Amino acid sequence: MKTRLFFSAALLIAFLASGLGCAKKVIHSEATPLTVSQQMPKAVETQPAPKPEVTVETLSPEKPEDLAKKARIQEENLREDERQKALREEAARREAALQKTELKNSKLESIYFDFDQWLLRDDQKEIMTKDAEWLKANPRVKIRIEGNCDERGTAEYNLALGQKRAEATMGFLRGLGISESRMQTLSYGEEGPLDAGHDEEAWAKNRRVDFVLVQ
Repeated sequence: MKTRLFFSAALLIAFLASGLGCAKKVIHSEATPLTVSQQMPKAVETQPAPKPEVTVETLSPEKPEDLAKKARIQEENLREDERQKALREEAARREAALQKTELKNSKLESIYFDFDQWLLRDDQKEIMTKDAEWLKANPRVKIRIEGNCDERGTAEYNLALGQKRAEATMGFLRGLGISESRMQTLSYGEEGPLDAGHDEEAWAKNRRVDFVLVQ
C-alpha cells in the first residue's frame, strides 16, 4: 500500500514538472525580443545637393594704351559734334540771309477793289496771276494778306469788309496752286490808309489788299 502511494506521488510530480517545463519554454519563446532590423526598415540616407560654384570675375585694369585710345576717340567725337553744330549754324545763317534777300526783292503787287466790294476785278486777277508765279518761284516765302478800306462806313463794317477782301484774295491764290499753309489774313479796315485825302482818288488807293512777306 505504501509502495503504491509512493509511486502515484512520483508520477504526479513528474507530470507537474513536465508541464512547468513546457510553460516556461512557451513564455521564453513569447518574450524573445525583436531585433532592430525586424522592428523598422532602415532609413535611406540622402546626400545634400552640391552647391554651385560662384566665380567672381575680376576686371583687370585697363592698359595705358587702351586709355589713350579711348580718350582719343572721345576727343574726335567731340570735334565732330562741334563741326556738325557749326555747319547747322552756318546753314541757318544762309537761310536767313536768303530769306532777307527775297523779302527785299519781293515783286508782289497790291490789288484794288471797287467801292463796298470784295470780289476781285478782272484787271486785278492778272496781277494776282503774276504774284502767284513769284510765290511758286520762291517756295520758302510765306505771306500775310492785309485787307484795307477807305474811310467811308463804320469802323466795324470796314474791318469785316477788309477781312472779306483778304480772304477772297487768299482763295484766288489757293486756286492758282499756292498752299494755304503759306498764307494768313489780316484786316486793318480803314486804319491803314495809303492816301490821307478825302476824295475819290484817295479812296480808290485805300480800297486795296497788300502782301507782306513774313519769316
